[in-house]
Amino acid sequence: MLLSISPELPIPLPTQIAQQIRLAVTNGTLQPGDTVSSTRALARQLGVSRGTVVTAYDQLISEGFLLAAQGAPTRIHPALTLAPPAQEPQRDTRPRTTPRPRVSLRPSAGSAGAVRPAAWRKAWRDALNADGASLDKTGEPELRAAIAEHLRLARGIQVDPAHVVVTGGSREGLQLILYTLGSRLRVGVEDPGHPGLRRVIPLSGHEVVPCTTDPGGVVVGELSDRLNALLVTPSHLYPFGGAMSASRRSSLLNWATRTGAVLIEDDFNTELRYLISPQPPLAALSPGADVLTLGTFSTLLSRELAAGYVVASPTLAPALRETRELLGMPVATVTQRAIAHLLDRGYVRRNARAAHNRLARRRKAVAAAVVPALEARGARVTVPEAGGADVTAEFPTVALRQQFEDQLAASGVECGHESSLWSGGGDGLVLSFSHLTDEDFEYALEAIHPGKTA
Repeated sequence: MLLSISPELPIPLPTQIAQQIRLAVTNGTLQPGDTVSSTRALARQLGVSRGTVVTAYDQLISEGFLLAAQGAPTRIHPALTLAPPAQEPQRDTRPRTTPRPRVSLRPSAGSAGAVRPAAWRKAWRDALNADGASLDKTGEPELRAAIAEHLRLARGIQVDPAHVVVTGGSREGLQLILYTLGSRLRVGVEDPGHPGLRRVIPLSGHEVVPCTTDPGGVVVGELSDRLNALLVTPSHLYPFGGAMSASRRSSLLNWATRTGAVLIEDDFNTELRYLISPQPPLAALSPGADVLTLGTFSTLLSRELAAGYVVASPTLAPALRETRELLGMPVATVTQRAIAHLLDRGYVRRNARAAHNRLARRRKAVAAAVVPALEARGARVTVPEAGGADVTAEFPTVALRQQFEDQLAASGVECGHESSLWSGGGDGLVLSFSHLTDEDFEYALEAIHPGKTA
C-alpha cells in the first residue's frame, strides 16, 4: 500500500492517510477483502508515529471502510459495495475562449483564519503524546473546558463546560439539536438567508417555515407564535455581513421567552467579521429564552476540519448531552485534544486577530479600487457595515453585468451570484475577498481595476 503524505500540508496527517485509503478503495486500487498494512508497518513506511496511523484507521473503521478483528489482519471491509467506475466523458477538444477560473470571488468560509501547518503539527504531536483517558461521548473534557475559556476571552460570555457538546461541525450540530427537541417541529428560517443549514431541517423530518427578514435581520413582529424553533444568524445577516442591532436582538429574545420557541444561533464566521470586536452570542443576553449556539472550527482553524460545538442553555443541556451519548462522538479523541491545545495556548485568538487586521487592510483596498470600478460601470454597490471584505453589485441591465463578468472571466476570475448563494437572492453579483490568499487578492484587484492594486 503506497501512500504519500506531507507534514507541510495544512491537513492533519491522520486525515491525509484516511483520505488516500478512501481514494484507493474508490478507484479500485484496494478491493473489499484486501489486507492493509499493520499500523506499525505503515507508520515505519511513512515516517510517522504509530498513533497517527491508529487515528486514521480508527476513523476508517468507524466509517465502514476497514474491518478489524482480534487476531486477524486489518482488511478493507468485505461487505463494502463499490459503485462501478464512471464512464470517462468525451473530452472537449474545442479551443477554450476563456481560461479556467484561477480565482473565485464566491463567498467561502475559512482560509483567512487558517492555522499554520507548524502549529497544527505541534498540537497533533502533543495530543498523541497525551495520557489516555476514558472517552466522554459529549466531548473530551479538556476541549469543552478550552471552548468555554475561549468564549469567555474572545466573546465575553461565561459558559459552563458541562453545557458544551462537541460535534462533527455545524450540520451535525443542528441535527443533534433537532433530535433533542423532538419530532415534527416547525422550524423558522431567515428568508432571504443563507441556504446551507436550512437544508438539514427537512432531512430530519421537520417543517421549514420561511420568516421575513430585512437588512436588520429577521422581522420579529411578523414571526409566527406557532414556531417550535428559529434558526438565525444575527451576527452575519443576508447577504453576507450585516449584524442585528441590540434592540432587534432584545425583541427577538423577548419573543422567544413569550412563545417558548427555542432560538438556534448559527455563529459561523463571527470572529472574523467585525470592525472593533465581535458581538456576543444571543445566549449572553438571554436570562429567560432557551438559546443554543452552533459553533465551528472550520473558519478559525481549517476548512478541512469537520469539528464544532453546541453551547446549550441550562434547561436543554442535559437532554442534549443524553442525545450525544446515544448517537456517539463523531470527532476523534486525538483531533479534539489537538484543537484544545491550540485554544489553550491562545494561538486561535492570536491568529484571529492577525486575520482581522488583514481583512481591515483589504476593506480599505476594496473601497479604493473595487467600489469605484463597479460604480464607473453603473453598478449600485453595497458594502456591509460589519467586517469581512465583500461587496454586492447590482447592475442596471443584464448586458452590463454580463460585460463585467466576461472581463473578469477573461482574466481567470469568477464571481458569485446572489441568486445561487442566498434563498430569495436577487440577480446581483457577489464579490468576496475575505478568503483569498494575498497573491490571489492582488490578482483579483488588478483584474477588476487594472493599475490600481492594494
